[in-house]
Amino acid sequence: MACSLPASDGRDLRDACGAHPLGLAETDSSGPVRRTTALLPTDVRVSPQATADRHGCTVHSVGLAALAIVLSRRAGHALTVTDTLTTDTTVAVPVAVRLPSGSTCTDLLTEVRSAYENGGPRSGGRPAEWSDMPARRMLLRHTADGAGPLPLGPGDEYELVVDLKERGNAVELSAEYDGLRYPEADVLRFLGEMQAVLSALANAEKDSPVDDMQSVVGAERAELLALGRGSALPAAPLEPVHVAVHRQAAENPGAVAVVSGGDRLDYAGLDGWAEALSKQLQALGVGPGDRVGVLAEPSVAMIAGVLGVLDAGAAYVPVDPSQPDDRVTAVFSDAQVSAVLTTATLRDRASGLGLPAVDLDGTAGETATPTPVSCGANDAAYLIYTSGTTGEPKGVVVEHAQLAASTSARRSVYPGRPVFLLVSPLAFDSSAAGIWGTLTAGGRIVVAQQDEVRDTERLVKLVEEHRVTHLLCVPSLHSVLLDAAESLGAHRLRCLDTVVVAGEPLTGNLLERHFGLLGETASLVNEYGPTETTVWASYRLFEQAASPDIGGPVPGAALYVLDDDRRLLPRGVTGELAVGGAGVARGYFGRPDATERAFVRDPFAGDTHARMYLTGDLVRWSAEGTLQFLGRRDHQVKIRGHRIEIGAVEAALHGLPAVRDAAVVLDDSRTSLVGFVSARHSTTQEDMRTELARTLSAATIPARIHLLDRLPRTANGKVDRAALSAMARDAAAPAARRQPPGDRTAAADLTARVATAWGEVLGISEVPSTVNFFDLGGHSLMMFRLQDALEAQTGVRPSPVDLFRHTTVAAQAALVREGGDGAGSAAPEPRSRDRRALALQARRRRASRTDDASDGASPVGKAPR
Repeated sequence: MACSLPASDGRDLRDACGAHPLGLAETDSSGPVRRTTALLPTDVRVSPQATADRHGCTVHSVGLAALAIVLSRRAGHALTVTDTLTTDTTVAVPVAVRLPSGSTCTDLLTEVRSAYENGGPRSGGRPAEWSDMPARRMLLRHTADGAGPLPLGPGDEYELVVDLKERGNAVELSAEYDGLRYPEADVLRFLGEMQAVLSALANAEKDSPVDDMQSVVGAERAELLALGRGSALPAAPLEPVHVAVHRQAAENPGAVAVVSGGDRLDYAGLDGWAEALSKQLQALGVGPGDRVGVLAEPSVAMIAGVLGVLDAGAAYVPVDPSQPDDRVTAVFSDAQVSAVLTTATLRDRASGLGLPAVDLDGTAGETATPTPVSCGANDAAYLIYTSGTTGEPKGVVVEHAQLAASTSARRSVYPGRPVFLLVSPLAFDSSAAGIWGTLTAGGRIVVAQQDEVRDTERLVKLVEEHRVTHLLCVPSLHSVLLDAAESLGAHRLRCLDTVVVAGEPLTGNLLERHFGLLGETASLVNEYGPTETTVWASYRLFEQAASPDIGGPVPGAALYVLDDDRRLLPRGVTGELAVGGAGVARGYFGRPDATERAFVRDPFAGDTHARMYLTGDLVRWSAEGTLQFLGRRDHQVKIRGHRIEIGAVEAALHGLPAVRDAAVVLDDSRTSLVGFVSARHSTTQEDMRTELARTLSAATIPARIHLLDRLPRTANGKVDRAALSAMARDAAAPAARRQPPGDRTAAADLTARVATAWGEVLGISEVPSTVNFFDLGGHSLMMFRLQDALEAQTGVRPSPVDLFRHTTVAAQAALVREGGDGAGSAAPEPRSRDRRALALQARRRRASRTDDASDGASPVGKAPR
């Protein structure tokens, strides 16, 4: 186990040497040396010598062991490196300590002794390999009782020097540190953690596990727990959300509850419609413990449907109608739904599922009295399906207790009776925030129809028309909404009181744009929360532009930043976010193993039955006491609000017959995926995209797939994702240069100018005139950029709805020829099957030309060897 230098990994050792010692955020600042002192408590001050005597080592070794534990936990690595200086050396000695999981107290002290013996001077001496390593940033200086502090060598500069001074049977800790890089509070916390570990070592047996020794204790632990604990929810049991809605209907029957298109429904009408649906579901045998699928487009009927399902005592399972049939079937099959609610326009799709179907439109205006059903707190309210690492859908079961708690927290943060614009599909858990947070408060939901969500200018007008006060959407949609408001006039959004963004990282640029356009009349709230914590877990309210973060806990939630062994990490240190509290969902439907891995006991709650959810997200507490979101531990990303496991997409690519190897990265705009595959030359990206579309949602399918001879690898054999990201950037950039905006001479006719606009937006150089925009890697948010590009190239700005209806270059050229009026003549749209065939033919022609030119090399070049 000893970490002698020749046996250690050179790359790991080099990284450890150059690492900043406290594990805090990187900074280029450096400044004057400052000094602080931390005296050990009385019961600890006599313990290091006793610990040393018991293990047959020195106080110096005990100090090095305590330092190694603290550094390892802060850095998140088993290997730590520090220089040390003591009375038996004349120069600083580098010490590399590797602390694997499962080590005992004896293992650790043996490792420290061996590491010290194998160390050597920073330059020259033994072993020679140290001379090639970066200078260490930290020094532990040990001073024997009665001796003065040893001077540093000429040229020795450290960010942090920790002094361990023996004083009779006691020791004293103090530090000299870079005063600009490290605030005094951070250094004091660090010294406090060393104190805690020295105390733990003093009380440990020889075979005591090092993993059980706590470094964050006392006041620091209490401070972290307080930071992460949200305000208390009401002590009385919370009523289920559907009960609260019916109470609102009884108190304010004539108040408008839901508006969508030309439909308007008051609370009395919503109440009656939901009860009629509940009666019909009960007649089909649906009751408590059952699940009901919902396949409906955004509408008033959709809202009545989910309320009716809850009235029947069942849980609703929504699917997005835009999903392929295979996905819809997979979700309903996995959820074991007993019936499906649908609408007239989707009746044919629902009839093919082989399940009892209830027509939502057929029950409008009916009245009925269903059999009363009592729902328990632990009964399921809904199942929302997320992606899984295997590519199969995975249903999160949210119970009435969690939905009621999440909704109560929302009404506490956003008081009053909102007019809420619902743009999220029902299959997104953010829809639960809008629906139940609004209806339980007696507010009004404005349900945006599909065509309205696709056209942000219509969304702006919808906000103005209905005097919308609250809006929740992904940041990318809010960005294009602001674009539309700039064009139509920012005054149209002046009725907004609160804009909530969630589902993607919030950027500082969007914050500045929001307040620059809307002023400080509309707050911007950044919400964070996985589906597994019932919509949200933290939020940050902005009333002016500032540095973005995800704030602090929502009422009833508990947030913890943990290391790999689920120990609390200090402020400023990166770890995994775990969420406890009232919003933690039941788990994954029918997947006990996955539930057990992700939903674990909460050791900080003081309740043996309390659980927390391990999010897999990396965060750290800021100096201001807010959480900074840093990304994923794995390769999961969010694109346009869709949570996507890159591993699942890669697994789907690997499952294609022609593919030998595959990897997927996020593009620079963070709005689409880019795939790289090693495959037989007979396949094309269109072949692969067509196959993927059978099982994956549109957001999950890579917008571009590049063929490589082989994937680039790092020195340790892993896929080099940094190299792939660079290749993706290089591949996209030339296309924009080859298609300069406004080049009317190179694109003389209208079709060529439309194709040029497509090339700018899609980042490709060759655009077939009869291939669908989405088959070439486009997505809904790109339509707004295509609007701008078409206007620049042709002088005509078609509406997004018309662009969604005319999805080939030929069709859009005809649309532009008619002045952008979708009611005019247009080239006929190819049927779906014909469209795929045309896409396939176009790609194969391009692939053939590429193969002839480069013998199968990818357009982005071969992977580096």
